[in-house]
Amino acid sequence: MWALNPFTRAVVAAIAFGVPFAAYAQGIYEPVELKSKERTLIETSQEMRGYFEQRSVLYGGEAVAALVSRVGSDLAPPPTDDYIHYRFSVLRDPSPNAFALPNGDIYIHTGMLARLSDEAELAAVLAHEINHVAGHHAIVDYRSSNKKIVAGLVLSGVLGGLGSLISAGLYTSLYGFSRELEQEADDRAVLILRDSRYDPHALPEIYDILAQDYDGVRPRIPTVWSTHPQLEARAARTREQVADAPTRPRAPAEFDAIMLPVRTMTIRDYIQDDYPQTAVALSTDLIERYPQRPEFRALLGDAWIAMGPRPQVDATELTNRDKRRNAVRRITRTRQERKQELLETEQGREALVVNMGRARDAYRTAIEIDPSFAPAYRGLGEASAALGEPRDAARAYIDYLQHAPDADDKPLVLRQLRVLRDELLKQEDGNEPSQDR
Repeated sequence: MWALNPFTRAVVAAIAFGVPFAAYAQGIYEPVELKSKERTLIETSQEMRGYFEQRSVLYGGEAVAALVSRVGSDLAPPPTDDYIHYRFSVLRDPSPNAFALPNGDIYIHTGMLARLSDEAELAAVLAHEINHVAGHHAIVDYRSSNKKIVAGLVLSGVLGGLGSLISAGLYTSLYGFSRELEQEADDRAVLILRDSRYDPHALPEIYDILAQDYDGVRPRIPTVWSTHPQLEARAARTREQVADAPTRPRAPAEFDAIMLPVRTMTIRDYIQDDYPQTAVALSTDLIERYPQRPEFRALLGDAWIAMGPRPQVDATELTNRDKRRNAVRRITRTRQERKQELLETEQGREALVVNMGRARDAYRTAIEIDPSFAPAYRGLGEASAALGEPRDAARAYIDYLQHAPDADDKPLVLRQLRVLRDELLKQEDGNEPSQDR
């Protein structure tokens, strides 16, 4: 998987945001001469790009990278120091986040881009992060902290070996800027957007988007977007600040034309990372905008397949304790163990039938839209087999191979067809399954 694993995300967040510090710290928006130890912050920030490149997590889509860079460059002020060079990059990670490093490198996750509607919302995210750089927040953070040694250990530990951080147990307490600096970044983002060509009303929309928790677990790592202060409060505050701002034209269609590959990739990443309800939600959003695209119907089917025996939940009705319990189960149980536990309950078995039925409906709709769309037949076979419909499953798999005779997964499909053949023979005449030759 190209996405950052949970621990690496925690380390990145630690570097990006430094350590907690005393309240009422304020940014410095004029040149700041670095002390010798503070140079480490800049050096490590520069090295982080190589760290990401080595792990193949920099997203390579040229159109997407160019758009992010263009919007960021539109908003960034002239650097105040020779060690700041604004550069905007995209990381392949489905979690909705963005972060800034003190040297001017600003990263936005594919999972953040996948949730945005237009350039204005992208500008809102980047404006917030730009202020962390322009205000030297990481340096202010470093100077204000009573744990400078800890910060140094984190910064040296990332490139010097993750094991040292695990053994020291330091990364668990390092998660973001203070409430004051986050609010300052919000306030100044309002000013930047008011003076730009982008619609300032997009800023509170960002917090509305990030408040959504489809799978009912707390964030995989705590981030500024979900901690200081609470997202609902940030949305309300910034909405009041932009209430009298003029609305500006927004072009969601043009934005979507560039971001569709990111959206579909992020949904697949959520399926692979076992966040299927998030994948269902994002797929449903795509279908609402593009109802005649068979690939999005099939993607929704894949998400329902991934739900398996998991009942749908309304995360807004879950308590914090429920979410913590869900998060702990993800850590202490493998995906297969969680699935098996659910299958041992009546609720889980009922959910399996419901979810596979929804998957089957999604694949059938994709086929109705485009009878030549091969992946939909593949998914239909899997859903039908899970529903105990071997004849329908076999027919769907055969259709798949007819439409995609050179498919990479052809051996797997043929093996599944043999299993279904034996099951049908057993149902029809009561004989033992025949042996494959």
